[in-house]
Amino acid sequence: MHLRTSLRVLALAVLTVAPVFAQQTKAKPAAAPAAAAPAADAPAAAPAAQPIASQAVPAQRDELTPEQKASMKEADRMRGEKARIDAELALAEAKRAEELAPLNAEVARLTTERALRLAKASAEAAALEDERAKLERQAALETARSTARLAERSNKIRELEAEAKQLQLEAANTVARLSNEIQRFQKEDEARKIASKAKPKYLKDPLVDGVLYISDRRISFNGAVTEQLADYVCTRIAFYNNQSSEFPIFIVVDNSPGGSVTAGYQIQKAMAASKAPVHVVVKGFAASMTAVICTLAERSYCYPNTILLHHQASNVVRGNMTVLKEQIDFTNQWFDRLATPVAKKMGISLEEFVKQMYANDSTGDWQAFGDKAKELKWVDNVIERIEETAILDLLPVPAAPTATPLPLPQPPTRTEISGVTSRVDDKGRPYFELPALANPFDAWWLYDPQGLYRAR
Repeated sequence: MHLRTSLRVLALAVLTVAPVFAQQTKAKPAAAPAAAAPAADAPAAAPAAQPIASQAVPAQRDELTPEQKASMKEADRMRGEKARIDAELALAEAKRAEELAPLNAEVARLTTERALRLAKASAEAAALEDERAKLERQAALETARSTARLAERSNKIRELEAEAKQLQLEAANTVARLSNEIQRFQKEDEARKIASKAKPKYLKDPLVDGVLYISDRRISFNGAVTEQLADYVCTRIAFYNNQSSEFPIFIVVDNSPGGSVTAGYQIQKAMAASKAPVHVVVKGFAASMTAVICTLAERSYCYPNTILLHHQASNVVRGNMTVLKEQIDFTNQWFDRLATPVAKKMGISLEEFVKQMYANDSTGDWQAFGDKAKELKWVDNVIERIEETAILDLLPVPAAPTATPLPLPQPPTRTEISGVTSRVDDKGRPYFELPALANPFDAWWLYDPQGLYRAR
């Protein structure tokens, strides 16, 4: 406010002084000659008496022509007009400044307010950004936790589904096995009703005059020795013992190439633990693990042309040299434990037993017909005739105890009881697929020169 007032006063002073200044400018040329006189006596003051070059001109104004005087007068008038215009401009500038002052103040105020609002908005935006980042982190963490919980629940569901399928399979297997047993007993009962005059012969000594009489205490033993077959045989040995421990139990082998050492060992121990005597009857051939079971039975029988075969244990192993050596050493231990009793029954050492294997056959597969097998003490009795007194009707062959929960297109054929699957390879050649060895310490002891049996 003080600035505006000062500017107004200054402008008015300029307007007031301008005409006076113009008149003084006109009067000065007349006094110039008087001032010029002392200039000669005081040369040092000459510069101060002539501030501008035009001051010498008025001294000679009277000597000028009228045109020059008119020009001088016009110049004085223009200088006065210029002073007036400058004063008016100064006044107008002062008025403009006075008018712009509130606007400038308002602009400054608005600029300040805008800066404050921008600062406040920036602070709020920063706070919102921090909150958003925090929420995003929380959402990501919660998503990760939800994903982990979902994965855990999915794994649990899969485990429960697998367990349920396993239980269903086991239940189906149990139901199928029990159904087969029930059907078999029903058929046998129906057969007995049909053939009422025929009855199984139960003899403590079943070999009479060279004829072997087999009762219905009979266990079929065919195909490869597997865990399924071992379970089938051991369960029936226990069943017939609970039925009666007085009469013998017959394990009837049509053809068997041997198989799993642990499964064969289980059968052998079940035979040894049986209160009722367990007799092994071989009709076709028994090789490898099955030959060991026959040789170590309490009593064994075969036809003269039945073939028994003993050889060293073998295995299909894979891995580096150290793994191969370990597997071979472990298989040798199995062979030593199972073949030593056979060699002892023959009256020779295990080393001599192995030596004679290769002396009789370059492959080490020592085979012998029934009469020769009796001389070697691999079998106890060679017979000419067998009477199956329990065969009262054409009973259907019992189905395999295992069951497949889901139907398969062209389901593979399984051999009786043992669980071995009959298949055809991509070249059209048939073969038998052995079930996987569930026991990690198990090994196959099986005679298969034609490569018909293949491990899964």
